[in-house]
Amino acid sequence: MLTRHTLTPYLAGLLAAADDAVTVLDRLDPADPAVAERRREALLATLRLDGSPITAWPDDATMAVAIPDAPADPSAADGQGRGGWFDAMRAFDEPADDLLLAREAAGVAAADADDDLADALATTPGDALGELHRRLTRGLVAPERAARLRTSEQAVHDGSVGRMLYATVEPDALPAAFEALTRWLAGPAADLPPLLAAGSLHLHLLHLHPFDAANGRLARASARLWLRGHGLDPAGLAVPEIVLADDPLGYHEEVASTLRRRDLTIWLERWAEAVVDGLRGSARELGRAPAGDVGDTVAGLQAHFTVAEARQQLGLPDLDATRRALDVALAAGAIRRVPGTRGLRFTRATD
Repeated sequence: MLTRHTLTPYLAGLLAAADDAVTVLDRLDPADPAVAERRREALLATLRLDGSPITAWPDDATMAVAIPDAPADPSAADGQGRGGWFDAMRAFDEPADDLLLAREAAGVAAADADDDLADALATTPGDALGELHRRLTRGLVAPERAARLRTSEQAVHDGSVGRMLYATVEPDALPAAFEALTRWLAGPAADLPPLLAAGSLHLHLLHLHPFDAANGRLARASARLWLRGHGLDPAGLAVPEIVLADDPLGYHEEVASTLRRRDLTIWLERWAEAVVDGLRGSARELGRAPAGDVGDTVAGLQAHFTVAEARQQLGLPDLDATRRALDVALAAGAIRRVPGTRGLRFTRATD
Protein backbone atom coordinates (compact mmCIF):
# COMPACT_ATOMS: atom_id res chain seq x y z
CA MET A 1 0.00 0.00 0.00
CA LEU A 2 1.30 3.42 -1.00
CA THR A 3 2.07 5.54 2.08
CA ARG A 4 5.18 7.53 1.18
CA HIS A 5 4.83 11.30 1.46
CA THR A 6 6.74 14.33 2.71
CA LEU A 7 5.33 16.93 5.07
CA THR A 8 6.43 19.87 2.95
CA PRO A 9 6.20 23.43 4.34
CA TYR A 10 3.29 24.03 1.99
CA LEU A 11 1.43 20.95 3.23
CA ALA A 12 2.15 21.86 6.86
CA GLY A 13 0.71 25.32 6.19
CA LEU A 14 -2.44 23.78 4.75
CA LEU A 15 -2.88 21.62 7.85
CA ALA A 16 -2.72 24.74 10.03
CA ALA A 17 -5.10 26.60 7.72
CA ALA A 18 -7.61 23.75 7.96
CA ASP A 19 -7.54 23.88 11.76
CA ASP A 20 -8.13 27.64 11.65
CA ALA A 21 -11.01 27.29 9.19
CA VAL A 22 -12.67 24.61 11.30
CA THR A 23 -12.64 26.95 14.30
CA VAL A 24 -14.48 29.60 12.29
CA LEU A 25 -17.28 27.13 11.46
CA ASP A 26 -17.60 25.59 14.91
CA ARG A 27 -21.06 25.30 16.50
CA LEU A 28 -23.07 25.82 13.33
CA ASP A 29 -26.41 24.02 13.24
CA PRO A 30 -26.52 21.29 10.55
CA ALA A 31 -30.29 21.86 10.31
CA ASP A 32 -29.83 25.50 9.28
CA PRO A 33 -31.29 25.85 5.73
CA ALA A 34 -28.16 27.67 4.54
CA VAL A 35 -25.98 24.85 5.84
CA ALA A 36 -28.20 22.26 4.16
CA GLU A 37 -28.01 24.14 0.85
CA ARG A 38 -24.22 24.26 1.00
CA ARG A 39 -24.10 20.53 1.67
CA ARG A 40 -26.39 19.87 -1.30
CA GLU A 41 -24.00 21.83 -3.52
CA ALA A 42 -21.25 19.42 -2.46
CA LEU A 43 -23.47 16.40 -3.17
CA LEU A 44 -24.20 17.66 -6.68
CA ALA A 45 -20.47 18.20 -7.19
CA THR A 46 -19.58 14.66 -6.12
CA LEU A 47 -22.12 13.26 -8.59
CA ARG A 48 -20.75 15.42 -11.41
CA LEU A 49 -17.23 14.19 -10.61
CA ASP A 50 -18.54 10.68 -11.31
CA GLY A 51 -19.94 11.79 -14.66
CA SER A 52 -23.58 12.13 -13.65
CA PRO A 53 -25.60 14.55 -15.82
CA ILE A 54 -27.42 15.90 -12.78
CA THR A 55 -27.56 19.70 -12.70
CA ALA A 56 -30.00 20.51 -9.89
CA TRP A 57 -31.19 18.88 -6.70
CA PRO A 58 -34.43 16.91 -7.33
CA ASP A 59 -37.65 18.30 -5.92
CA ASP A 60 -39.17 16.85 -2.76
CA ALA A 61 -41.85 14.90 -4.62
CA THR A 62 -39.32 13.12 -6.82
CA MET A 63 -37.02 12.42 -3.88
CA ALA A 64 -39.92 10.96 -1.91
CA VAL A 65 -40.35 8.14 -4.45
CA ALA A 66 -36.69 7.85 -5.45
CA ILE A 67 -35.81 4.87 -3.27
CA PRO A 68 -38.11 1.86 -3.73
CA ASP A 69 -39.68 0.20 -0.70
CA ALA A 70 -38.34 -3.12 -1.95
CA PRO A 71 -34.69 -3.60 -2.92
CA ALA A 72 -33.67 -3.67 -6.55
CA ASP A 73 -34.49 -6.92 -8.39
CA PRO A 74 -32.30 -9.64 -6.80
CA SER A 75 -32.30 -11.64 -10.02
CA ALA A 76 -29.79 -9.13 -11.44
CA ALA A 77 -26.88 -10.88 -9.75
CA ASP A 78 -24.30 -9.52 -12.14
CA GLY A 79 -25.65 -5.98 -12.00
CA GLN A 80 -26.75 -6.19 -15.63
CA GLY A 81 -30.53 -6.36 -15.20
CA ARG A 82 -33.35 -4.27 -13.84
CA GLY A 83 -32.14 -2.39 -10.79
CA GLY A 84 -28.50 -3.00 -11.63
CA TRP A 85 -25.86 -0.41 -12.45
CA PHE A 86 -26.50 -0.97 -16.14
CA ASP A 87 -29.87 0.72 -15.67
CA ALA A 88 -28.25 3.64 -13.89
CA MET A 89 -25.75 4.09 -16.68
CA ARG A 90 -28.61 4.68 -19.13
CA ALA A 91 -28.69 8.20 -17.74
CA PHE A 92 -25.40 8.93 -19.46
CA ASP A 93 -26.53 7.64 -22.86
CA GLU A 94 -30.17 8.68 -23.03
CA PRO A 95 -32.22 11.68 -21.94
CA ALA A 96 -31.96 12.09 -18.18
CA ASP A 97 -34.38 9.96 -16.17
CA ASP A 98 -35.60 12.12 -13.27
CA LEU A 99 -36.23 9.14 -11.02
CA LEU A 100 -32.82 7.67 -11.77
CA LEU A 101 -31.05 10.94 -10.99
CA ALA A 102 -33.11 11.25 -7.83
CA ARG A 103 -31.89 7.83 -6.75
CA GLU A 104 -28.34 9.01 -7.24
CA ALA A 105 -29.10 12.10 -5.18
CA ALA A 106 -30.76 10.04 -2.47
CA GLY A 107 -27.71 7.79 -2.31
CA VAL A 108 -25.19 10.57 -1.78
CA ALA A 109 -27.56 12.23 0.71
CA ALA A 110 -27.74 9.00 2.71
CA ALA A 111 -23.95 8.79 2.72
CA ASP A 112 -23.69 12.42 3.81
CA ALA A 113 -25.79 11.62 6.88
CA ASP A 114 -23.52 8.75 7.89
CA ASP A 115 -22.00 9.99 11.13
CA ASP A 116 -23.10 6.72 12.74
CA LEU A 117 -20.33 5.04 10.73
CA ALA A 118 -17.53 7.40 11.79
CA ASP A 119 -16.23 5.23 14.63
CA ALA A 120 -16.64 2.04 12.62
CA LEU A 121 -14.48 3.40 9.81
CA ALA A 122 -11.52 3.40 12.21
CA THR A 123 -12.37 0.15 14.03
CA THR A 124 -14.16 -2.15 11.56
CA PRO A 125 -13.41 -0.34 8.30
CA GLY A 126 -14.41 -3.15 5.95
CA ASP A 127 -17.90 -3.24 7.39
CA ALA A 128 -18.16 0.56 7.38
CA LEU A 129 -17.10 0.85 3.73
CA GLY A 130 -19.53 -1.89 2.75
CA GLU A 131 -22.44 -0.20 4.50
CA LEU A 132 -21.51 3.15 3.00
CA HIS A 133 -21.56 1.56 -0.45
CA ARG A 134 -25.00 0.07 0.19
CA ARG A 135 -26.35 3.49 1.10
CA LEU A 136 -24.81 5.10 -1.96
CA THR A 137 -26.19 2.53 -4.41
CA ARG A 138 -29.61 1.58 -3.10
CA GLY A 139 -31.97 1.40 -6.03
CA LEU A 140 -29.05 1.54 -8.48
CA VAL A 141 -27.17 -1.70 -7.90
CA ALA A 142 -28.64 -5.16 -7.36
CA PRO A 143 -28.53 -5.64 -3.57
CA GLU A 144 -26.38 -8.74 -3.67
CA ARG A 145 -23.73 -6.85 -5.63
CA ALA A 146 -23.61 -3.86 -3.29
CA ALA A 147 -20.58 -4.04 -0.97
CA ARG A 148 -19.26 -7.06 -2.89
CA LEU A 149 -15.78 -6.75 -4.37
CA ARG A 150 -15.86 -6.49 -8.14
CA THR A 151 -14.73 -9.40 -10.30
CA SER A 152 -14.26 -7.55 -13.58
CA GLU A 153 -11.53 -5.20 -14.76
CA GLN A 154 -12.10 -1.45 -14.60
CA ALA A 155 -10.17 1.62 -15.67
CA VAL A 156 -10.76 5.35 -15.28
CA HIS A 157 -11.11 7.33 -18.51
CA ASP A 158 -11.33 10.93 -19.60
CA GLY A 159 -14.96 10.93 -20.69
CA SER A 160 -14.46 13.74 -23.21
CA VAL A 161 -12.06 11.82 -25.46
CA GLY A 162 -12.07 8.28 -24.06
CA ARG A 163 -8.39 8.39 -23.04
CA MET A 164 -7.52 6.01 -20.22
CA LEU A 165 -6.16 7.93 -17.24
CA TYR A 166 -5.23 5.04 -14.98
CA ALA A 167 -5.89 1.36 -14.43
CA THR A 168 -7.46 0.19 -11.21
CA VAL A 169 -6.33 -2.80 -9.17
CA GLU A 170 -6.73 -6.13 -10.98
CA PRO A 171 -9.68 -8.21 -9.71
CA ASP A 172 -7.41 -11.07 -8.59
CA ALA A 173 -5.34 -8.67 -6.48
CA LEU A 174 -8.33 -6.74 -5.13
CA PRO A 175 -9.17 -8.84 -2.03
CA ALA A 176 -5.62 -8.57 -0.67
CA ALA A 177 -5.39 -4.86 -1.54
CA PHE A 178 -8.72 -4.09 0.11
CA GLU A 179 -7.67 -6.03 3.20
CA ALA A 180 -4.41 -4.05 3.34
CA LEU A 181 -6.41 -0.80 3.23
CA THR A 182 -8.71 -1.89 6.05
CA ARG A 183 -5.75 -2.97 8.20
CA TRP A 184 -4.14 0.42 7.62
CA LEU A 185 -7.33 2.27 8.57
CA ALA A 186 -7.65 0.27 11.79
CA GLY A 187 -4.01 0.87 12.72
CA PRO A 188 -1.35 3.14 11.18
CA ALA A 189 -3.86 5.69 9.86
CA ALA A 190 -4.43 6.88 13.43
CA ASP A 191 -0.81 8.08 13.58
CA LEU A 192 -1.30 10.54 10.72
CA PRO A 193 -2.90 13.98 10.93
CA PRO A 194 -6.56 13.27 10.13
CA LEU A 195 -6.53 15.49 7.04
CA LEU A 196 -3.69 13.42 5.56
CA ALA A 197 -5.25 10.10 6.55
CA ALA A 198 -8.51 11.16 4.85
CA GLY A 199 -6.64 12.15 1.69
CA SER A 200 -4.77 8.85 1.64
CA LEU A 201 -8.02 6.90 2.04
CA HIS A 202 -9.56 8.94 -0.79
CA LEU A 203 -6.65 8.17 -3.14
CA HIS A 204 -6.52 4.45 -2.33
CA LEU A 205 -10.24 3.93 -2.87
CA LEU A 206 -9.98 5.68 -6.24
CA HIS A 207 -7.14 3.32 -7.15
CA LEU A 208 -8.76 0.16 -5.80
CA HIS A 209 -12.24 0.83 -7.26
CA PRO A 210 -13.33 -1.99 -4.97
CA PHE A 211 -16.96 -2.32 -6.07
CA ASP A 212 -18.89 -2.52 -9.31
CA ALA A 213 -20.01 1.11 -9.26
CA ALA A 214 -20.04 4.42 -7.37
CA ASN A 215 -16.38 4.11 -6.40
CA GLY A 216 -15.59 7.79 -6.89
CA ARG A 217 -18.41 8.99 -4.68
CA LEU A 218 -17.51 6.24 -2.18
CA ALA A 219 -13.93 7.55 -2.02
CA ARG A 220 -15.08 11.11 -1.40
CA ALA A 221 -17.78 10.13 1.10
CA SER A 222 -15.32 7.95 3.02
CA ALA A 223 -12.74 10.71 3.19
CA ARG A 224 -15.38 13.15 4.46
CA LEU A 225 -16.52 10.56 7.02
CA TRP A 226 -12.95 10.33 8.33
CA LEU A 227 -12.79 14.12 8.59
CA ARG A 228 -16.07 14.24 10.49
CA GLY A 229 -14.93 11.51 12.83
CA HIS A 230 -11.90 13.63 13.71
CA GLY A 231 -13.57 17.03 14.04
CA LEU A 232 -12.46 18.45 10.68
CA ASP A 233 -15.83 18.69 8.92
CA PRO A 234 -18.04 20.80 11.20
CA ALA A 235 -21.71 20.60 10.20
CA GLY A 236 -20.62 18.81 7.01
CA LEU A 237 -19.15 22.01 5.57
CA ALA A 238 -15.66 20.98 4.46
CA VAL A 239 -17.15 20.41 0.95
CA PRO A 240 -13.89 19.67 -0.94
CA GLU A 241 -16.02 18.23 -3.75
CA ILE A 242 -17.06 21.74 -4.82
CA VAL A 243 -13.41 22.72 -5.29
CA LEU A 244 -12.41 19.46 -6.97
CA ALA A 245 -15.32 19.72 -9.41
CA ASP A 246 -13.89 22.99 -10.75
CA ASP A 247 -11.16 20.91 -12.42
CA PRO A 248 -12.44 17.31 -12.73
CA LEU A 249 -9.88 16.24 -15.30
CA GLY A 250 -7.02 17.64 -13.24
CA TYR A 251 -8.39 15.78 -10.21
CA HIS A 252 -8.31 12.42 -11.98
CA GLU A 253 -5.01 13.14 -13.69
CA GLU A 254 -3.45 13.86 -10.30
CA VAL A 255 -4.49 10.38 -9.17
CA ALA A 256 -2.78 8.93 -12.23
CA SER A 257 0.38 10.98 -11.63
CA THR A 258 0.49 9.95 -7.98
CA LEU A 259 0.25 6.27 -8.86
CA ARG A 260 3.10 6.66 -11.37
CA ARG A 261 5.43 8.55 -9.02
CA ARG A 262 4.60 6.32 -6.03
CA ASP A 263 4.53 9.30 -3.69
CA LEU A 264 1.43 10.86 -2.10
CA THR A 265 2.85 14.30 -1.37
CA ILE A 266 1.45 16.32 -4.28
CA TRP A 267 -1.89 14.51 -4.11
CA LEU A 268 -2.17 15.30 -0.39
CA GLU A 269 -1.38 18.94 -1.07
CA ARG A 270 -4.14 19.09 -3.67
CA TRP A 271 -6.60 17.34 -1.36
CA ALA A 272 -5.72 19.63 1.55
CA GLU A 273 -6.17 22.69 -0.70
CA ALA A 274 -9.67 21.47 -1.59
CA VAL A 275 -10.61 20.95 2.06
CA VAL A 276 -9.22 24.33 3.17
CA ASP A 277 -10.81 26.20 0.28
CA GLY A 278 -14.09 24.34 0.82
CA LEU A 279 -14.15 25.29 4.50
CA ARG A 280 -13.32 28.90 3.71
CA GLY A 281 -15.95 29.04 0.99
CA SER A 282 -18.53 27.74 3.46
CA ALA A 283 -17.48 30.40 5.97
CA ARG A 284 -18.05 33.12 3.36
CA GLU A 285 -21.40 31.68 2.24
CA LEU A 286 -22.62 31.54 5.84
CA GLY A 287 -21.32 34.92 6.92
CA ARG A 288 -18.56 33.47 9.09
CA ALA A 289 -15.53 34.69 7.12
CA PRO A 290 -13.02 36.72 9.15
CA ALA A 291 -13.40 40.46 8.64
CA GLY A 292 -10.67 42.19 6.70
CA ASP A 293 -10.15 44.59 3.82
CA VAL A 294 -8.14 43.05 1.00
CA GLY A 295 -9.04 45.69 -1.56
CA ASP A 296 -5.53 47.17 -1.70
CA THR A 297 -3.98 43.70 -2.02
CA VAL A 298 -6.22 42.69 -4.90
CA ALA A 299 -5.87 46.06 -6.63
CA GLY A 300 -2.12 45.60 -6.71
CA LEU A 301 -2.26 42.21 -8.40
CA GLN A 302 -2.47 41.29 -12.04
CA ALA A 303 -5.14 38.85 -13.23
CA HIS A 304 -2.73 35.90 -13.13
CA PHE A 305 0.38 35.81 -11.00
CA THR A 306 2.92 33.72 -9.14
CA VAL A 307 4.01 34.20 -5.54
CA ALA A 308 7.23 35.84 -6.72
CA GLU A 309 5.29 38.17 -9.02
CA ALA A 310 2.89 39.04 -6.20
CA ARG A 311 5.81 40.04 -3.99
CA GLN A 312 7.01 42.44 -6.67
CA GLN A 313 3.53 43.77 -7.50
CA LEU A 314 2.67 44.37 -3.82
CA GLY A 315 6.11 45.70 -2.87
CA LEU A 316 6.45 43.31 0.08
CA PRO A 317 9.81 42.65 1.76
CA ASP A 318 9.99 38.86 1.43
CA LEU A 319 8.14 35.74 0.33
CA ASP A 320 6.84 34.99 3.84
CA ALA A 321 5.08 38.33 4.01
CA THR A 322 3.75 37.76 0.49
CA ARG A 323 2.32 34.36 1.40
CA ARG A 324 0.62 35.81 4.47
CA ALA A 325 -1.01 38.53 2.39
CA LEU A 326 -2.14 36.02 -0.22
CA ASP A 327 -3.54 33.72 2.44
CA VAL A 328 -5.73 36.52 3.78
CA ALA A 329 -6.94 37.21 0.23
CA LEU A 330 -7.63 33.49 -0.28
CA ALA A 331 -9.70 33.33 2.90
CA ALA A 332 -11.69 36.34 1.72
CA GLY A 333 -12.31 34.71 -1.67
CA ALA A 334 -10.59 37.58 -3.49
CA ILE A 335 -8.09 35.29 -5.23
CA ARG A 336 -8.02 31.61 -6.17
CA ARG A 337 -5.30 29.01 -6.32
CA VAL A 338 -4.44 27.46 -9.66
CA PRO A 339 -4.83 23.73 -8.93
CA GLY A 340 -1.75 21.57 -9.27
CA THR A 341 0.78 24.40 -8.87
CA ARG A 342 1.62 23.63 -5.22
CA GLY A 343 0.52 27.05 -4.07
CA LEU A 344 2.73 28.95 -6.50
CA ARG A 345 0.17 30.33 -8.97
CA PHE A 346 -3.06 32.26 -8.43
CA THR A 347 -5.76 34.19 -10.25
CA ARG A 348 -7.91 37.08 -9.10
CA ALA A 349 -11.40 35.78 -8.34
CA THR A 350 -13.02 38.47 -10.47
CA ASP A 351 -11.01 37.56 -13.61
